Amino acid sequence: MSIILRGLRVWFGQALEHTLGNPSSERHLPPPIGPQPYSEKPQKFNY
Repeated sequence: MSIILRGLRVWFGQALEHTLGNPSSERHLPPPIGPQPYSEKPQKFNY
């Protein structure tokens, strides 16, 4: 029974890490707010 509970705890921890992200391995930055400048030159296509 303890093996099943230990496996459940590991599985639940991995699921939470996948859902919320691992703060120690990634730096989560909030999305930029407001208008953003163009990063690429717009292309005009003639069809």
